[in-house]
Amino acid sequence: MTKSNTTERVHCPYCGTDDASTWAVENGYTAVQCRGCRLVYVNPRPVSSLIADGVETGQHNDVVGGKVVIGSRVARKVWSFRRVLRRMYRDVWNADRAISWLDIGAGFGEVVEAVQSIAPRGSRVQGIEPMRPKAQWAHAHRLDVQCGYLDAVKEKYQFASLINVFSHIPDFRPMLQQIKERLEPRGEFFFVTGNIADLNGSRDVPTELNLPDHLVFAGEHHLRGYLDEAGFECLQIERTRPDTIINLAKQLVHKTRGKNVSIVIPYTSGCRSLRIRARLKN
Repeated sequence: MTKSNTTERVHCPYCGTDDASTWAVENGYTAVQCRGCRLVYVNPRPVSSLIADGVETGQHNDVVGGKVVIGSRVARKVWSFRRVLRRMYRDVWNADRAISWLDIGAGFGEVVEAVQSIAPRGSRVQGIEPMRPKAQWAHAHRLDVQCGYLDAVKEKYQFASLINVFSHIPDFRPMLQQIKERLEPRGEFFFVTGNIADLNGSRDVPTELNLPDHLVFAGEHHLRGYLDEAGFECLQIERTRPDTIINLAKQLVHKTRGKNVSIVIPYTSGCRSLRIRARLKN
């Protein structure tokens, strides 16, 4: 297929306008920034069938030379998530009552494992992951992670999490509505992503953009807007910086391997990872 048969032009996924300027180019795809609301998104982007193929297999055959994004399980993520969740949900753990928690886009099950390790006895902690190799790994290691999409989930939960998944989603509003429908009244949503659209330009991003696996990049005001529109209130936001000395070392390694990364001086970028604890208003 030609490029014109595998891509489609779209309007801004946040404000719906069609007025944007080029922001970055990577892997043969262009990320543009909306001149109105400042959201950054891939345009033109892969057609929906190719997006689904990438999500389910971890392979992007529309990229020259192919691109595999399955990755591998990182054990230290379990420790990191456990530490963050202990702190941000201290009131929940101190109450010592069984809870229900669904991790969406659960990957290899690191968050499921972290929550299981700190949730009170009798809690129900599950994950849903559309990428088959990841879900199969988690299932084989006795983690309750099912392979599929959120629309297959019928149960309701007190808590749901979506961690570093936002940028993979072409249109976040329908996804957020699905999450809302799977939460009990006053249910909570734990949401982690970056604030890349708040930056002055792509050279301030201390990692690869990973186009077109990543399709949309928001700023903090977009994320607050999505949540408020869907009926959530923000209870807490933590902002952590990824432009550390360790990250610089990783950048230099990636650069020597020919990857398209900017060399960002540590502790100079406005890039932040946002951890948002939100709750349904009613």
